Amino acid sequence: MEKGQEPPDNTSKRLRILVAGSTGYLGRYVVRALHARGHRVRALVRDPERLGAARESVAEVFVGQATDDATLEGVAEGVDAVISCLGNRTFKRRPTVWEVDRDANLNLVRRAQRAKVSRFVFVSILGGQEARSRVPQIEAREQVVEALRQGDMPWTIIRPSGFFNDMIEFLDMAKKGTVWLIGKGESEFNPIHGADLAEYIVDRLEEESAAGEEFPVGGPETLSQIEVAELAFSALGKQPRTRSTPSWLVPMTAKIILPFNVNLGSFLAMLGDLSSKADATAPSTGVHRLGDFFQEHLATGGTGLRAKR
Repeated sequence: MEKGQEPPDNTSKRLRILVAGSTGYLGRYVVRALHARGHRVRALVRDPERLGAARESVAEVFVGQATDDATLEGVAEGVDAVISCLGNRTFKRRPTVWEVDRDANLNLVRRAQRAKVSRFVFVSILGGQEARSRVPQIEAREQVVEALRQGDMPWTIIRPSGFFNDMIEFLDMAKKGTVWLIGKGESEFNPIHGADLAEYIVDRLEEESAAGEEFPVGGPETLSQIEVAELAFSALGKQPRTRSTPSWLVPMTAKIILPFNVNLGSFLAMLGDLSSKADATAPSTGVHRLGDFFQEHLATGGTGLRAKR
């Protein structure tokens, strides 16, 4: 285990926190937020190089593969809490959402239970219980939620309404000239920036009353698909051009693809499920706005803003 920089001493109760998924979009922000508040971060990574600039906020690097339990010996020993931002972000066939979103997280839950960790904070998704039967990735994560509920280790579930980095799909379509909407594109949601969500997660971690509770959360802007598309075109300096697909087409396509590629099929199923809801918003927090995020993404070439698929 590699050692690193000590956190600033600016909190009355410094905790040792294991962060899983620390090289991803949300995880890097969580690592920085914890360090800024004086907590000591242990980052679980496959490749330390992928931490990038977040390495400066990490006190300990634990090299292991969450999908391979044999590599996790001692990963949770000596920590006060675990925060898992671990999730599948690939459209390739492997690893699957079952291997990452479910099995890898369950490996971490069991390791934390054995180490008698005082809290496990798990990032799931808004409306997961209701949508799990339709979306494999959500089902995989809800099985982790069930395992936490059934165990005796204190837990906290965070349920964001969506992530800013997922909205890059709109920007990518706008670059090609046309943004495709599902149905009329009027369904509303309030995605959240990784930095805002990270602060919210650390707030809940530091609250003893948050143990055993679930927290829906979203960003400060409520947007429709159409409005997200307009923001993407505006960031590119282009006139908006959108087209619609029938609301039934994406879920049907997902069902066809799922037997061959569960990752891609699950992503499409999630899009279809989101678009079927007139209102998919959650209580708001944070200050970051999606238009600014798009501008920053274009200015930096996307460096550090979203995990690679």
